[in-house]
Amino acid sequence: MIDVVVAGATGKLGSMVCSLIREQKDMRLVGAVVSAEGGKAGQELYPGVMATGPEGLDELCRRCAVLVDVTNASAAERNLPVAVKAGANVVVGTTGLSPGFMESFRSTLGKTHRSALITPNFSIGVNVFWRACQTLARALPDYQVEIIEMHHDKKKDAPSGTAAKAAEIISAETGIDRMVHGREGMVGARGREIGIHAVRAGDIVGEHTVIFAGNRERIELTHKAHSRMAFAEGCVTAVRWVARLSDGKVHDMEEVLNL
Repeated sequence: MIDVVVAGATGKLGSMVCSLIREQKDMRLVGAVVSAEGGKAGQELYPGVMATGPEGLDELCRRCAVLVDVTNASAAERNLPVAVKAGANVVVGTTGLSPGFMESFRSTLGKTHRSALITPNFSIGVNVFWRACQTLARALPDYQVEIIEMHHDKKKDAPSGTAAKAAEIISAETGIDRMVHGREGMVGARGREIGIHAVRAGDIVGEHTVIFAGNRERIELTHKAHSRMAFAEGCVTAVRWVARLSDGKVHDMEEVLNL
């Protein structure tokens, strides 16, 4: 049985992950961490599972195999060292972790022999989408690239982590390192750049399109998420995969999916 604690348990994705873990025959939800400001701490979120503030994370992680963190960057940077020092592996779906934190965290993982899986997107389809971006960029290094991402009106960050990773992948293959976030005014002729555009409207779960445009033709690669459950299901797959590890390393969904 894989005992799991979820941080960010009352968020849109976190609540789905909690419910899905409770449906698995080989997993058990043993803890739910919520923000100190949310007002849920001390309440029973599920039968036998009390909501706990961040101060209770260390104790919970001493009793679990995996911490799932779907909070935000600042909270995750506090939570993850606590979790691995307490003996838990971690699955992280939080974007925006700083390079300095990641350098320190990799060192902590090595010392504790714990393992982490960190990804900006748990969706199986998105991870295949990234691999397709890499293949197209490698085959079409001189084509112009534009990325358009669409999300609901409550999303806080822009561009999305998924779009940023797509740009990173394409940049690595083509050598284009100039990112242009939207355009306005007399910008002149397009240079050697990757354009990234963020749309925020309504209840859009998540859509990403990458355009590879050449003379007389273009390829448009699109991924559309119909439900956040696609992310929750990928997260549970990641939990099952990382629970068995103790290698002191950071992994990603490409390894989970054998891409």
